[in-house]
Amino acid sequence: MSQLTPRINPGKRAVLAGRTGSGKSTLAKWLMLQSGGHWIIINPKWTAAFDDLPNANKIIGIKLKDISKSVFSEGKYSFTIINPKADETSPDTLDLLVMWIHQNFTHVGVYVDELYSIHTNGRAGAGLVGLLTRGRELGQTFLGATQRPAFVSNFVFSEAEYICGMSLNLKKDRERMVEYTGSPHFAGKLPAYEWLWYDVNEDAVSKWAAVPY
Repeated sequence: MSQLTPRINPGKRAVLAGRTGSGKSTLAKWLMLQSGGHWIIINPKWTAAFDDLPNANKIIGIKLKDISKSVFSEGKYSFTIINPKADETSPDTLDLLVMWIHQNFTHVGVYVDELYSIHTNGRAGAGLVGLLTRGRELGQTFLGATQRPAFVSNFVFSEAEYICGMSLNLKKDRERMVEYTGSPHFAGKLPAYEWLWYDVNEDAVSKWAAVPY
């Protein structure tokens, strides 16, 4: 196994898969901090783990003016956490938010806390497709997390330069990770907080213990 330094370079895409309790949120925070820049966190489950991120601004509801002020805060904030209200969590609404971010910001990171929340019938919405396919030249970095990779479209994985796997209970999910990476290392069940990092361009896998966050 190669020991590549796990980092999501600007304009790159990464997918992070792991069951509830595997340490996804902890690892996602570490990866965002490692990668630098301003990150917009779309947090439909209101995951509390992001509350301790440094220089974070939490916004309740999808308030576009507040999001813009936070992103353009000239260094005051490093993270803009969007906690949508219950009536704002439909796949269509969240995908429209992703589209608006794609159309209005450059050189930012976008983190989606559950990828299948912006899928409809297994298909990625137009906003997510636009960000993943046309956001590279705008410096838009992407990290998407999921506890069920089998529910996430092949398109999302096909656009990723990095694929990260943590503990997954269901064999179907582990088989999908093997399918996406071509690596048998993803077939086994990992202990909580341990993870595998697959670099698509290098075709290399590295294994890591818990991150120091």
